[in-house]
Amino acid sequence: MRSAMLRFLACISLFFFLVPVTYVRGPVPPPNESQYITLEPVRIDAKNPVRTRVGRLEFLGGWKITSANAAFGGISSMVTLPDNRFLMLSDNGSLFGFTLDEDKHLAVRPFIAPLPDGPAKPNEFARQNWDSESFLHDPETGQFWVGYEHQHSIWRYGPSLARKEAAHFPEAAKNWPENGGAEAMLHLPDGRFLIFSEAAEYSKGGYQALIFATDPAEPTSKAVRFGYQPPKGYHLTDAALLDDKSAVLLHRRFTPFGGLSAIVSIAQLQDFQPGKVATSVPIATLKSPLKVDNMEALAVTHDGDQTIVWIASDDNFIALQESLLFKFRLLKGKVSRKKPDPERQNEKAGASPGFSTFESD
Repeated sequence: MRSAMLRFLACISLFFFLVPVTYVRGPVPPPNESQYITLEPVRIDAKNPVRTRVGRLEFLGGWKITSANAAFGGISSMVTLPDNRFLMLSDNGSLFGFTLDEDKHLAVRPFIAPLPDGPAKPNEFARQNWDSESFLHDPETGQFWVGYEHQHSIWRYGPSLARKEAAHFPEAAKNWPENGGAEAMLHLPDGRFLIFSEAAEYSKGGYQALIFATDPAEPTSKAVRFGYQPPKGYHLTDAALLDDKSAVLLHRRFTPFGGLSAIVSIAQLQDFQPGKVATSVPIATLKSPLKVDNMEALAVTHDGDQTIVWIASDDNFIALQESLLFKFRLLKGKVSRKKPDPERQNEKAGASPGFSTFESD
């Protein structure tokens, strides 16, 4: 009976991952505009509370995020501001913000509000057309960039996120799959912007990505294509600069019986070149028995000489899933160009499922 129930739940989950819409839910609940956000601490492995190592990531803390606000959920991207301040975008065009008090497990000064403008008016199927999937912030100018799916476009907002400054529907993204648009963005140290498609196949391998020499939200900006090849069976969901030479990338996979898993990898910025196909080196795998969900959002901060990697999940507005926020320390190690297979590393080292072992300095 238990195995039959698990197969049933797996099939239901598969439906939500394969149906070509981003926002799927049951009857709409009564409007709730609560501005409260609640944090509940969680462990990376409930069966082994002392375990913290996940490949080259050391688990420092985790929280389940909830709110009674009907618009809360669907976290697809996030940016970090000073003093542990987080801004998260939902795939229904909503913006969440709070300051994380790690000691008290509190979301301080929270808010939940719609973005001020987007690809369609709020009463024109906003939950689909305002599918905000990628998010950037420039600390020098205070400006924000948002990448949208369905109506593939890049929008720039002012420092307070109160108004739109520019919007661009790139011709190069015109034929991207409806639900496979601007899943990740990077703003490189040399000023270029990279926009990654989740599902538009590239003729030379992998999936399409775009290089903009100038602001991608400006209608006059032009793009050139390149490709990105994610780990086998995975799709890119977010990316963040690690330093001036590399980036950390987040990928997810779902299979009906294997469930959800995620791979964190590192790519070299020099490999993102027009007409080329870039790859990355996996450094950690999140899979059962670890606590893992639809991992879609990624951010990097620095604490002294420590690099902190934050990962958040998209619950797809489904009761069976959760909105999670994880904090990891990036451990030092050698990044091999051979792209090791995290699962094979587990087998060789005799590690428990869900954990990768890599050579450390």
